[in-house]
Amino acid sequence: MAVYQYYLGVIPKQGVDDSINKIDVSTETGYFESDAETYWKDVDINVDDIVSKIDLIIKRANWGNDKTSINWKTYTDEVDNDASIFLDEKSLTIKEFSFRADLREQNLMFLKNMIELGKENEWLFFDIKGKLMKPDFEEIKISIRNSNAYSFLNDPIKFLENIANKHK
Repeated sequence: MAVYQYYLGVIPKQGVDDSINKIDVSTETGYFESDAETYWKDVDINVDDIVSKIDLIIKRANWGNDKTSINWKTYTDEVDNDASIFLDEKSLTIKEFSFRADLREQNLMFLKNMIELGKENEWLFFDIKGKLMKPDFEEIKISIRNSNAYSFLNDPIKFLENIANKHK
């Protein structure tokens, strides 16, 4: 993940108890791992419908797509956005769904389009700390301002100095 990308996982609102405001997320292996599969498990969602809507927002990646993995990627000198959906091998239901928005993108169009898709489909988003958020740009903006991606873009030197100081 590029330092200027902001990660969001996606889960269906109907799969979440109202009392939950955080889900388990780990990066111990170097990858984002969560218990998001739990929330997708018993929810009947048309994967093809979601995939076709994301296809309208971002182009498919030319790698990694098969029966259980669908990937999207936009990469230029100016923007680096991506999304991935992983399906259960047997049921072909969603196990994991996440995307990374490039905070350098003019007007954050990819992020805003994914938030709109979240509203249409009644999704919740979670950041790398597991904080659950409604598909609301103002709420997500608070998480962005607390992210490493935002800190890096705001002041790269200070960001790198802070990393160096943490490892002394």
